[in-house]
Amino acid sequence: MSGKAMKQRGFDPGNAGSASAAFVRTIVILAVLLLIAIVLSKGVFVLPSNLANIVRQNAMLLFITLAQFLVLLTGGIDLSAGATVAFSSVIMVLFQGYSIGGALVLVLLLGCTTGLVNGFIISYLNLPAFVITLGMQQIVYSAAKVMTNGAKIEHSLNGAELLPALAGFYKAEIFRIIIPIWLCVLVVILIALYMRTKYGYSLYAVGGNVKTAFFSGMPVKLVSIAAYCLSGALCAFAGFLFVSRVGTGDPDTGTLLALDSIAACSIGGVSLAGGKGTVSGAVMGLVALCVLNNVMSLVHVSPNVQPLVKGIVILLAVFMNSTQNKTGK
Repeated sequence: MSGKAMKQRGFDPGNAGSASAAFVRTIVILAVLLLIAIVLSKGVFVLPSNLANIVRQNAMLLFITLAQFLVLLTGGIDLSAGATVAFSSVIMVLFQGYSIGGALVLVLLLGCTTGLVNGFIISYLNLPAFVITLGMQQIVYSAAKVMTNGAKIEHSLNGAELLPALAGFYKAEIFRIIIPIWLCVLVVILIALYMRTKYGYSLYAVGGNVKTAFFSGMPVKLVSIAAYCLSGALCAFAGFLFVSRVGTGDPDTGTLLALDSIAACSIGGVSLAGGKGTVSGAVMGLVALCVLNNVMSLVHVSPNVQPLVKGIVILLAVFMNSTQNKTGK
């Protein structure tokens, strides 16, 4: 069903009006944070070396944020995102000694499988996404720790150390720009294009009003499952990027990645109730979150205080989005 056809049936893909307002608010939040960052860091924030460092540290989180974005649109949530990253990093290291390409394919398939199980249970058994993905988080984390005895690993099953091609992937450049940046641009474009197709529009429809979507003939269960499968694949690829950047498989990594991705989406105007949000909003929300994290590090804000500041910003963003939704009805 096309976007035009959906509007004729009462759907409003993307909720253009509220989405535009949310995007403007995100830009305002980002502008304020940038100004604060430049002033408090005394110009250090805008140094090329610092900006490059922000990108290197958060390229992986972009994939997870987009994964969460797809699921949130359907009215769901994926708390197993961080665990999928950790498990994928372990599998990647264990099998890269045989074939990097083969290991990556295996990782992506396992990520899709995790999403498939999440989506199937949530859709066909009508169980809460929060509970199911929280349970999956524990299962996947436990599997990663059992495979590694709870420790970081640097060797594959055949005893091979991290292959140079994998270790150097994160630092490799094309036209003097590191590959992860190209991948970030590519995935944003691909997801944005996907959201312009009937499959992307169906995510908005299911999240906006699942009953209306069902009675209009839309396969709502399959739409939800597809969203979780894509989410799992994106998180699995983030695990690959983690290994390339850090050089190890870590069963404990990603404990806060799911929450950070949800926070980025919230700041960017993506509704946690489903049916509202844009790719650009999610990306800008992530940028705002990254700026906030970086400036707190530059001005040496205590690690004990940083979660407090981040929490306040997130609550303000959610409050503004909630206010807009109420006034827009």
